[in-house]
Amino acid sequence: MTNETETNDQSKSTGSRPKFRAWLVQDTPEGEAHWTELSGLWPTKSGKGFKGNLTTPLAATEGRLVILPASFKPGKEG
Repeated sequence: MTNETETNDQSKSTGSRPKFRAWLVQDTPEGEAHWTELSGLWPTKSGKGFKGNLTTPLAATEGRLVILPASFKPGKEG
């Protein structure tokens, strides 16, 4: 059985780019949004979901989880 980390590493090594990215968005009292990328997301083998590894240590205890196409750049939320 292959675990998700091995499968994810294989996807990266073959040059495939993530289809989506997971972001943590924290809103400030001033109304600004701070975006932190959590992970790229690749389709699972079954095609029924997505997987990725956390790339950023999380110090935040609250915020919005936003999943957007990999081409998205912060500051262009629509």
